[in-house]
Amino acid sequence: MDTQGLVTHIRYTAWATRHILESAAGLTPDELQRDLGNSFGGVQGTLQHIYQGDSIWFDRLQGKPTGSLASYEPSADFSEFSKRWLELLSRLATWGEKLSDSDWQRMCDYHDTKGNPYSTPVWQIVLHVVNHGTYHRGQVTTMLRQLGHKSVSTDLIFYYRELK
Repeated sequence: MDTQGLVTHIRYTAWATRHILESAAGLTPDELQRDLGNSFGGVQGTLQHIYQGDSIWFDRLQGKPTGSLASYEPSADFSEFSKRWLELLSRLATWGEKLSDSDWQRMCDYHDTKGNPYSTPVWQIVLHVVNHGTYHRGQVTTMLRQLGHKSVSTDLIFYYRELK
C-alpha cells in the first residue's frame, strides 16, 4: 500500500463522517438518543462507537498505551463532539501524510480492550478504521431514514468524484 492511497482513504473517512454528522445534526435530542434496536442503540450510540474506535486506533498507531473505551468518552454536546471528531480525523490524515511506504509496513504492537496482545501492520489498521467507519455510518444512514430524516450518501465513489 502506498502513502497517497492510504491517506486518500483516511480523508474519505473524514469526508463521510462530516456528511453523516451534518445529517445527524438535524435530529432532536430524543431522536439522537432513541434506541432503534441497533448494536449500539441508536444514532448517538453508533456515532460514539465509531468515534471511540477511531480514537483508540489512532492512539495505538502512535504507540500510546490504551485501556478501556471509557477513556475515550465523547462530549455530550453534539456540536463539540462533532468538532473534536473531525479534528481527530484531520490529525490522523496529517500523521499519515508523514509516513513513508516502509512506515506503512511497520508492525504496530498493541493490546485490545480485554488486554490481549496483537501485532498488525500499520496499513491494515488504517484500512480497518476506514472500513469500520463505513460499516457503522451505513447503519446511521438507515436509522436516519427510520426516523423520517433525509440522509446523505457517503459511498466511496462520490468522494472520488469530488476529488476530480
